[in-house]
Amino acid sequence: MNLLGDRLRQRRRLLGLRQKDVAGPTSASFLSKVESGAAQPSLANLRDWADALGTTTSDLLGEHLVLEAAKHSILLTEQCLAYLDALPTSPLTNFLRELTISATSLSTPIPVPPQDPCLEYLTALVHLHRGTPHQAEEVLLQTLTRARTAPWRIFHLSLLCQIYAALSEPAKHRKASDDLRAALAELNHQQLLHTLPEAHLLSTWDLDLLKLSSLLKYARLSLD
Repeated sequence: MNLLGDRLRQRRRLLGLRQKDVAGPTSASFLSKVESGAAQPSLANLRDWADALGTTTSDLLGEHLVLEAAKHSILLTEQCLAYLDALPTSPLTNFLRELTISATSLSTPIPVPPQDPCLEYLTALVHLHRGTPHQAEEVLLQTLTRARTAPWRIFHLSLLCQIYAALSEPAKHRKASDDLRAALAELNHQQLLHTLPEAHLLSTWDLDLLKLSSLLKYARLSLD
């Protein structure tokens, strides 16, 4: 897949621009080659084109979006693999590839995740999907002893509620549900907005939590 070329073409056509409108008449043929996957641009080219298209180089590259889509579709193996095929090979994409295959292939063992709250969450999700909720519980409880920040508590407690429902353990389900409700009640949209981490520490989970707090804020207002 020619991810960069496809995203360049899609953005250009969305704005109704010709290749020479973006790259200039002398470089239009080079942009055409990039869009078709026959050439790779320099960072300077990419920055100039991003400016002309009213976007950023990272948005044109799109790898961060594709990676997040792969994570969200971890239980849909074909879809997840299609996203991963668009990304460069790395230890992370190799792990996600193995994990998504294990979600639909019972003969493939579920890989042991590294100590990363996101990958541990996804691994627990696959365990639950595969019908091994005890292993899912073990993964999440280990994560919760280390990852105590709000995003991880909310996402992991939510999955724990599903696990305890599958295990028919009402006491544990009630405790996890109470903890989840308490964590959600503590979300303050304005506080989160003003305490977002610095750029080099920012993660998609911080933004997901901000969106969730916004939804809860307006849900509370509509219910009052």
